[in-house]
Amino acid sequence: MVNDLEGRIKKFNNSPDRVKFEILVSISEQKKSKENIEFLLKVIEVEKYEKIRIKAILTLKEFEDKKIVQKLSEFFSFERDNSVRLALIEVLGSASSEEIEEVLINATKKDSNDIIRSMAIKHLHERAKIDQKEMKNLLLDVIQNDRAIFPKQIALSVISSYAKQEELDKLKLIFEREEKFKMKQLLHQTMMNIASNLQTELDVEEPIEEKEEETEKKKRRKRRKKVKKKKDEEYLYF
Repeated sequence: MVNDLEGRIKKFNNSPDRVKFEILVSISEQKKSKENIEFLLKVIEVEKYEKIRIKAILTLKEFEDKKIVQKLSEFFSFERDNSVRLALIEVLGSASSEEIEEVLINATKKDSNDIIRSMAIKHLHERAKIDQKEMKNLLLDVIQNDRAIFPKQIALSVISSYAKQEELDKLKLIFEREEKFKMKQLLHQTMMNIASNLQTELDVEEPIEEKEEETEKKKRRKRRKKVKKKKDEEYLYF
């Protein structure tokens, strides 16, 4: 079988990209087999063209088993291309294995790419396999500490499904410290939804956008430009 696999891979590698895609499409239409799984995993491991690797990853989604999940988790840990990693997290997120929860939690907390962090949150919510208290703490941590907007938006969109009065009170504190108007709007809307679910009144006023005031730094910069312009005009005059 090793020789057969090596032969298939050699033939695959020597084919043009169009033919490679055709081979992967034909495999996706076949019944699950050990040979095809081994072949697809090898393609992901050795292929250089990202789009072909992504196609192989998505094809494996139809052939889920424990070995596939384990191998894809390993690939995800070492993969550097974000488009490939996103495909991996999508396939892993739809797997039935409960071992994936740890991968998704780690991705939510530590991944360097904000889209992947966001997709990990989405899959954790849809899978609903981790303890609700752990999920609430994870979402609050993202809302308060994540450095990007998209993960915060995803976390705010799902926290209403979990939040009780304790989480509402924590969101109020986050709301008070938040400086960006758009984020304050999202926080307020989320708190409104939670308050409605709890059948209580929200004692936080909706944020009102204020016109940005000129900072002293901007004023000084304008004054310097004005002085420089005047000097340049005087120099040109003489």
